Amino acid sequence: MADSSNEKLHWSVRLQRFDRRWVFLAMAVAILVPFILPCNVPYKASPMVKSLYYTIEELEPGDEVFVSLDYDPASMPELQPFLEALMLQLKRKNIKMVFATTWYSAPPLVQRDISELVERPIEPTGAYGGLPDRAYVKNKDFVWLGFREGREAVISAMGNDLWATFDNRADDGTPLSQIPMMQGYKQLKDFDLVIVVGAGYPGVKEYVQQVQARYNLRMVGACTAVSTTEYTPYYQAGQLLGLAGGMAGSAEYEMLVGRKATAAQGNDVLNAGYLVVILAIIFGNIIYFVSRKRKGGAVR
Repeated sequence: MADSSNEKLHWSVRLQRFDRRWVFLAMAVAILVPFILPCNVPYKASPMVKSLYYTIEELEPGDEVFVSLDYDPASMPELQPFLEALMLQLKRKNIKMVFATTWYSAPPLVQRDISELVERPIEPTGAYGGLPDRAYVKNKDFVWLGFREGREAVISAMGNDLWATFDNRADDGTPLSQIPMMQGYKQLKDFDLVIVVGAGYPGVKEYVQQVQARYNLRMVGACTAVSTTEYTPYYQAGQLLGLAGGMAGSAEYEMLVGRKATAAQGNDVLNAGYLVVILAIIFGNIIYFVSRKRKGGAVR
């Protein structure tokens, strides 16, 4: 008797009893498949990311940039791909780098990234066509200043006197006066470009507010996806010369650098996940409207 009753149920009613665990399974498949079989979904770089890339590309060999790395382990999946592509672009142009951070959780991560991405050659992938990467030498090609607590106050102090902010020493204790590449670079305005890779507070926003306008700095930034809309007005106002936001921005930047890697793969995963969510919404709305129509109720 029960089987006969179920056979008479309208398809929309039967679908309302759909086991939601199938949706979870579909999402799991959508996430796993791109890792095994890359989708290579085509995409174009946004104007903000293009501007960031070309601002760096315009630097001349031997120029110096200040790189503030303000992140933690939770934000690394979004920012690490950008950082890898950034180091490759800077190194293949023979740009000298000075690193610092205003996040207390960042030093171990920064030291690891310096060891793996700066002091060692980065293996090119995909359509990379730049010069062969090389290992940078500490206090000759790059300087790691370390961490200073104080947030916005420290950012403001670096703009005024970078050497004094770090007690005139690099993180390894070497006096800055004994490092040739630091001569003539005592304020942020002395650098050819300031690059802020920030996951939150303090980060891109605070650098713009505290030092960019005051010293008319040339500055670009990278941030997590959730901060992109908040920082976009700074790009539109010309205070940021470029901005890469989240995994999508990192994937676009990878494409321009010519080294599609983890961000491009992550972008495939995101697109597949978005597709499952869109289909689930369409599926649910079809069932809802058909059910309301069968019951003769007004759809509001």
